[in-house]
Amino acid sequence: MRLASGSGHGRRAWVLPAVALAFLGWNAMPATEPPSPAGREPTATPTVLDVPPDSPVERIVGGEAMATIGAPVVDDAAPRPPAVDARSWVVAEVDSGDVLAALSPHQRQAPASTIKLLTAVATIPELDPDDSYVVTDADASVDGSRVGLMPDQEYSVDQLLHGLMLASGNDAAHAVAEAAGGQKSTIELMNAEAQRLGAFDTHAETPHGLDAPGQLSSAYDLALIGRAALHDEDIARLAATRTYDFPGQGGETFQIQNQNRLLDTYPGAVGLKTGYTTLAAHTFVGAAERDGRTLIAVVLGAEGRAEPGAAALFDWAFNAPDITPVGHLVTAEEVDAMIREAEQDGDVLGRNPFDDYGEALRTPGGNSDGVPQVVWVSLVAAAVLGGAGFAVRRLSPRRPGGRYAPRR
Repeated sequence: MRLASGSGHGRRAWVLPAVALAFLGWNAMPATEPPSPAGREPTATPTVLDVPPDSPVERIVGGEAMATIGAPVVDDAAPRPPAVDARSWVVAEVDSGDVLAALSPHQRQAPASTIKLLTAVATIPELDPDDSYVVTDADASVDGSRVGLMPDQEYSVDQLLHGLMLASGNDAAHAVAEAAGGQKSTIELMNAEAQRLGAFDTHAETPHGLDAPGQLSSAYDLALIGRAALHDEDIARLAATRTYDFPGQGGETFQIQNQNRLLDTYPGAVGLKTGYTTLAAHTFVGAAERDGRTLIAVVLGAEGRAEPGAAALFDWAFNAPDITPVGHLVTAEEVDAMIREAEQDGDVLGRNPFDDYGEALRTPGGNSDGVPQVVWVSLVAAAVLGGAGFAVRRLSPRRPGGRYAPRR
């Protein structure tokens, strides 16, 4: 395995000054630079992530190499992966779960609308597509991208899901969450589902993905969530749908298009979801099939559209089918076993109540939108006072929330 030369950029916050400073670097520690093979230029020195403070287990899931950030990781014998315009990325086999290559796969950052995949995965089991829902003013007035829901108009759940997945409508996401039991209940479902899947870097605060303090995920986690979406026939169908006649006013319809450009430009593309916000930049979870193989690629933090990076990763992996994996996508069964083992050993971690803003504040390319001024004040105070870094963990073990039984 080698770490190829490359670059990678490193939730409610407590108002204690030292706490704010600590979050600028809680999860990174220097790693020892591996020796360079003869005749090869020295590789970039990676750093190694600590376990997220709100993880239910004391490990980075997916394999040791998945904990590194700062340089692409790929097997020594494999061709060098393409240069991808992104802060982090992953390319993996869907069926085997083999991670073929990755850059900073567990680096937590804003996911933008790719979190809508988790919304769909968590809520669809609670919904009947034929049920109807009457849109409220709150649904129709959500900021950002909208499919065009009309207040007081009745829609089927299936229509709302098309608006969620194809048009990436934040109004549709809000309405789907209400239909599934309300915003709070849906967020709880989403976070429980993330835990069940082993997506321990992920914390949802909204069903739509607008930048919100504490709303974080990672390329690795979104690969897990994307795989779960592909395994759900309803979501997979929605993700591969190119156009849909969406209801408008007075019985009229208008066409909405899938925002995933690879569906029309990349042979074998089957989904899944695009995203963009100021903080997250361009994000993408994609899947493609060829010669009996299905690949999933996640690209986070691209300056331009993220689909070209995913396409390059697909090309690389499809053209080198015998790549030795550098990690694996865990299954829900493996996650269940890990948590049970941790509970028996007393190693289950408590959620860190201080981490809600830290990663959002230090994500490259981010801004202060939605971050209370008091957090910035405490950050400055921390620098002045020289607070020491820490990772707060509860001493007593807890049984993590979440649904670990098989999905119905």
